[in-house]
Amino acid sequence: MSSEAGSEGQKRAVRLMSLDALRGFDMLWIMGFSGVVIALCTLLGVPDCWFALQMKHVSWHGFRHHDTIFPLFLFLAGVSWPFSHASQVDRGLSTGRIILRCVKRMIGLILLGLIAGGALQFDFTRYRYDSVLAHIGVCWFGAAILYILVRNWKARLAIVVAMLAAHWLVLANFIAPDAAQLLASKDPAVAKQVAAYAAYGTDNFSFTGNIAGWIDRTFMPGRFSENPLFDADGLFGKVTGIALALLGVLAGELLRSRLSGNRKTVILLVAAAISIALTFAWQPFCPVNKKIWTSTFVLAAAGYSFGLLALFYWIVDVRGFRRWTFFFRVIGMNSITIYMLMRVVSFPATAKFFFGGVASWGNADWSRFVLLLGQVLVEWIVLWYLHRKGTFLKV
Repeated sequence: MSSEAGSEGQKRAVRLMSLDALRGFDMLWIMGFSGVVIALCTLLGVPDCWFALQMKHVSWHGFRHHDTIFPLFLFLAGVSWPFSHASQVDRGLSTGRIILRCVKRMIGLILLGLIAGGALQFDFTRYRYDSVLAHIGVCWFGAAILYILVRNWKARLAIVVAMLAAHWLVLANFIAPDAAQLLASKDPAVAKQVAAYAAYGTDNFSFTGNIAGWIDRTFMPGRFSENPLFDADGLFGKVTGIALALLGVLAGELLRSRLSGNRKTVILLVAAAISIALTFAWQPFCPVNKKIWTSTFVLAAAGYSFGLLALFYWIVDVRGFRRWTFFFRVIGMNSITIYMLMRVVSFPATAKFFFGGVASWGNADWSRFVLLLGQVLVEWIVLWYLHRKGTFLKV
């Protein structure tokens, strides 16, 4: 290999360093750092402060930091794909083999999601068949295939626009056929769910009226995340989920281009600004709603994702400040691992074993803060050990 080719290969690898760091930053909140922030606010006597509120999902319409975690991870899966695809092409893999690998990855994520949801208990009547990992797998797969089949970035962007517009038009023009039946239901479980979301009305974007919930109730077996009426990672949300992943793919293409680092950063920031502006302009007609994965929610999440990617890329890859990223990269390079381990290993019990003494030095608020912070620390040490041993779970 020539020195020039080697240099180019190193540049591509460095770009992925910022992606691993950003993925780790995103996973840190899932590992329990959001709970640490809430506990710290409580300890400081401001339990209802703005920061604590941002660590919780909105009930229905709206957008908080905690609503960005899942879509950012999906967006970054899209960003990584052009790099992965180029690597496979360089190794001589045919298009057919690459597509087969995409299928295997999607199936792998779906199976991991099933296991994380309790499939090994074999209680299929109460089992949730959709999941966060399944949503990522299916949406990433859709974006990956579109990247392979549609080679022009403008055509891909047009597909994103079409998906967002179609999703909105269906929601806006078709109310759930069983909406009136749900509102009048005497079933205690149904009535409880309906009452919990009554403040958000009964229109096409309401809990009972949205067509996405009806699609899940009609075609998806098992129980739902909002049992028994609605799944927050449901079937219709896959349409806008693919659009978000495809926006990530477009960002990944940009990062692989020959443009200067500063220009790439500016383009990412412009994309963030456009996404946020469109969110505000469209919001009166299409509420921002994570559980339905509305088009405005995807645009809001894309704005956040483009902006954060620009920040990490500029600091890590353009300016070259990389040492600080190690903490996050340890998490980001084994994100699926920690997600699965948190469902198998009792990290809270482990944290209590090691930090229970320190936790006992103060009141209940101090104890909660110490134990939650200790849990995150224990999780990170496990990932650090795996990183040191070169052990990574890849799907």
